[in-house]
Amino acid sequence: MKYAIVTGGARGLGLGIVRALLSDKVVDHVAVIDRALVPPPAEIADRIEGFSGDVTDEAQIHAVAEAITSKFGPHPDVLCNNAGGGESGWFESGRDAEWHSAEIWRRYVELNLNSVYIVSKEIVPRMIAGAAVCNTSSIAGMLATPFLAAYAAAKAGVISYTRTLALQLGPKGIRVNAVAPGLIYTKIWEELGAAIGGGAERARSAFDAAVRTLTPLGREQTPEDIGQTVAFLCSDRAANITGQVMAVDGGIVLGRPQRT
Repeated sequence: MKYAIVTGGARGLGLGIVRALLSDKVVDHVAVIDRALVPPPAEIADRIEGFSGDVTDEAQIHAVAEAITSKFGPHPDVLCNNAGGGESGWFESGRDAEWHSAEIWRRYVELNLNSVYIVSKEIVPRMIAGAAVCNTSSIAGMLATPFLAAYAAAKAGVISYTRTLALQLGPKGIRVNAVAPGLIYTKIWEELGAAIGGGAERARSAFDAAVRTLTPLGREQTPEDIGQTVAFLCSDRAANITGQVMAVDGGIVLGRPQRT
């Protein structure tokens, strides 16, 4: 039985990844690690098991890893480090001040970068040749992003670490890649949109304005878009791809589109 471990896989972008891994038959089962578990969708509930854990806590992740491997087998086939994001107060800090507090900076880095290392350090040694890792970065980590300086720096760190880990694990036959999502209206963007727009009621309109302004293809991205990309990168179809970062962003990293 092949199985994946997906952090932050209970909802939103993470659930999109879980769905795609299963629908594309990359794995047979998925172990989800999340701080706030919710019941999985009924149609895939028999192939998902949730494990409560904080990805920034080494002791919790060790205990969860032991529980997962005891249930599904000693060698995970896929690891998706997807957990990350931020809280509304963190985003508001970036809007209201030129500098984040050092505490908020540390929280962004802890959740979005250190977690990737903590989970990888625990899970990857249990993986064998043919396994794959996919980390969720962000286009914020590929662009200058003053409003989200700490988040962007952490996600840039994920890109760097992805490449380093790919080089380290290549001789062992384990591939490591990353996806960089663009504009997706998930819980993170609800919080960010509220901070940009000046209130929760303006969150969606702020998001839509960003899509119109920044996206050459003129449409938002979806959890399904990201999930399908992750599933490809973790599948045998990508057997010779490692150390790459795939932006799934409708062209945002190309620069602002010339509207006619």
